[in-house]
Amino acid sequence: MDFGIELKKAMLDNGIDGAKQLSEEADMSYNKVIRALNSDSSSRLVDVVKLATILKLKLVFIPE
Repeated sequence: MDFGIELKKAMLDNGIDGAKQLSEEADMSYNKVIRALNSDSSSRLVDVVKLATILKLKLVFIPE
């Protein structure tokens, strides 16, 4: 799954202009936000969950 695309769509829906603003609102480092937005596999789940919460997204795990 390309969660970075969903995060970017949610940023637009929430009026967040860029990664810097998102990092400030989520109280996360800019580098962590950039990795998540780029769907980098090094992103920790806790960071993705925090960003999803800020962006009012719901994460759902579905078995294969």
